[in-house]
Amino acid sequence: MKKAHWNAIVDALLLVMILVVMFIGILLGFFIARGGGPQAEKYLWGLHRHDWGDLHLIFSLTLVALVTLHFILHMGWIWSMSKQCLGLHWLVTLLILFVLAAGIVTASVAIKRAYPGPYGEEERGFGPGGGRGRQYEQEGLRPGEGTGQRRGGGEGGGRRGQRNQ
Repeated sequence: MKKAHWNAIVDALLLVMILVVMFIGILLGFFIARGGGPQAEKYLWGLHRHDWGDLHLIFSLTLVALVTLHFILHMGWIWSMSKQCLGLHWLVTLLILFVLAAGIVTASVAIKRAYPGPYGEEERGFGPGGGRGRQYEQEGLRPGEGTGQRRGGGEGGGRRGQRNQ
């Protein structure tokens, strides 16, 4: 198959993945409930919010792989344009692109930590009245202790729910 055919296939798949990731992101951001509300509000079309999040992750990773393949297919263009426009060696251009990408990822993580959103602290158990830490304090339990309900239904049913001795 010719390189032009591969470019067309990869570009079409990129468009589809971008639209799917964007669609699921909009669903998660605006239409599927989050936080401690009723569970029924966290379902859409038979999938729970966490299932949609898993799909979002899978499609996002596929998108990253396709973008990488897109760059590989266009490496000749990147080399020639970096020489022509910037007067730089292709390796220097690649290094600059890598540093820019790392900077964007670092800035995204820093912004998320600085502004976790309306549910960020409560979902992690650090906010007022939220999380399991408060529940343990009220019930007199230490973290790691269960409420006596065991998973698996038997005495030897794993670590979760067993009391510390």
